[in-house]
Amino acid sequence: MFNDYSVIVNNKKVYRLCKENNLLLKKSFKAKKYKKFCSNRKVNKPNQVWEFDIKHGYIHGENKCFYILVYIDVFSRKVISYHIGLTCKAKNLAATFSTALRKANISQHESLTIRSDNGPQMTSKQFFTYLSTKVQQKVNHEFIPYATPNKNAHVESFYSIIESEFMRVHYFKDFKDVYKKLLEFIIFYNNTRVHGSLGHRAPDVVYKHYNNGKTFNKIKEISI
Repeated sequence: MFNDYSVIVNNKKVYRLCKENNLLLKKSFKAKKYKKFCSNRKVNKPNQVWEFDIKHGYIHGENKCFYILVYIDVFSRKVISYHIGLTCKAKNLAATFSTALRKANISQHESLTIRSDNGPQMTSKQFFTYLSTKVQQKVNHEFIPYATPNKNAHVESFYSIIESEFMRVHYFKDFKDVYKKLLEFIIFYNNTRVHGSLGHRAPDVVYKHYNNGKTFNKIKEISI
C-alpha cells in the first residue's frame, strides 16, 4: 500500500510495527461461537425454562428513561426476579439472576434453561463468564433466532401487559415514583392478576402449589 510519501509498506509490516508499539486495538469478544440457538422444548413444571428480557420506559417528570429486566418462569408466568434502574448492564443481568436462583431455591442437581434475545447485555463476555464460572447450578443459556420474538413469547407477553396496564396509565414524576409503582405492579401481577392460560389463577398460586406437589386442571404442557 502507498502512503503520502509514496513509500510501499507491506500489511504484515504495519501489523508488526503496531504490535511492537502497542497500537493494536483489543480484539472484541465474539459471542457467536458461544451462542446456542434455542431448540423446541416441552415445559410441564416450574423452573424448567426462564425467559428474560429488558424493556425501557419514560420518566415524565425527569425527561429520561428507566429500565426493567425480569426473569419469568415459562410454566407459571411468575416473575422470579427483577431489576429496575436507570441503566441495565450485564452486571445487572448477573445480579438479578443470582437473586432469582436464590428465590427459586434451585439445587445444584437441577438443570435450568434460560432463554433470551441477542441483545448486547445477553451476549456480553461478562454475562457469559458469570454463567460459566460463578453459577454452581446447571444452566443452559439459549438464544432465540433473530427476528423471532415469538420464541420469547412469555416475557414478551409480560411486557405487553406492562405497556398497556402500567406505563400508559401512569405519570411518573421521578425514578423513586417509578420504582414504587412498578414494584407494586409486579406484586399485583404475581399474586392477584389471573391468567386464562393458568385456569384463571395468579402465577404465584400455580408456582407455589405445583412446587408443593399439587397439580391443576386446565394447565397444559407448553411447547416453546
